[in-house]
Amino acid sequence: MMKRKFTRKLISLVSFFICFSLAGQAYAEKYVIKAISAWPSNAAEVASDYLPFIEAANKYLSEKYPGELKIQYLGGPEVIPSRDQPEAIRLGTADMMFGTAAYYAGIAPAANAGKLSHLNSVEEKNIGADAIFDKIHRDKLNAAYLGRLGSEVQFQLYTVKRVENMEDLKGLRIRTSAMYIDFIKALGGVPIQIKPGDVYQALERKVVDGFMWPLYSIRPWGWQEVAKYVVGPSFYKVCHPILVNTKKWAGLPEHLQSAVMEVLTKQAAIVDAQSVENMKNEPGILEKAGLEVIRFSPEDEKKYLEMAYSEGWKGQLNMESEFTAQLQKLLTK
Repeated sequence: MMKRKFTRKLISLVSFFICFSLAGQAYAEKYVIKAISAWPSNAAEVASDYLPFIEAANKYLSEKYPGELKIQYLGGPEVIPSRDQPEAIRLGTADMMFGTAAYYAGIAPAANAGKLSHLNSVEEKNIGADAIFDKIHRDKLNAAYLGRLGSEVQFQLYTVKRVENMEDLKGLRIRTSAMYIDFIKALGGVPIQIKPGDVYQALERKVVDGFMWPLYSIRPWGWQEVAKYVVGPSFYKVCHPILVNTKKWAGLPEHLQSAVMEVLTKQAAIVDAQSVENMKNEPGILEKAGLEVIRFSPEDEKKYLEMAYSEGWKGQLNMESEFTAQLQKLLTK
């Protein structure tokens, strides 16, 4: 209870400074969406996916509906700490958030089922999964779910110790989040939760033996300098939704909502296409940076992927069964 009160006070204080800062800026637009991200602006997910979406949306809005709506990017964890951002969106301190469902899995566990999807973002929307994700986020976070960016980006295991097969993973201390904690446990690894900003030092000081992270997103953090091996096949997909406070979203005229969604649909397709290309190229780039790519035997690779998804769904269903069961049917090919 004391922690929640402190978090609310912190968010209220941040809100005051955000409003004070914006008060001195003269915007012609009738509506302004204050946007934040779970990671810094130079992180791959933000620089390559989120900021281009904001730029494209603002360009389209200024041309089609001049003076009506602007999305104003405020920053990342330096503005509001990543773990406090879902609460900031719920309270309306910030209007739009780009992050990962893993960071609020304790509040909305079914939202994290997107990591197990076999579909891309367009397919998810067409098949009705987005409508379920929207209900989950409205009920638990007071947020409208607009969609996600980067649905073709998969995760990868990186280690500082040589791992040649699944047996070698037993006992390894792996940096984790709610995204893959069940999988690490099933592999016999020891999950350790560490903030992204502390991963470099944790590897350097041998606090952890490895980490799991989106395949082509480690270089902006500099982790290729301390990791040594790229291990096994890629798995899962990133779950990076764009959320907007429900009151803020409902307060926008329908034509502005439609304009934002139109840009997001186009941008999601662009990001997915680029992600597929990046996924192909990244192993070679990491090899040139000095990392060794270790591939499992066909038998171990099949077992590894089967375990990733079976344990992933099992963990999701244990936390929440109603929406997760619906999503499992829709998202599995």
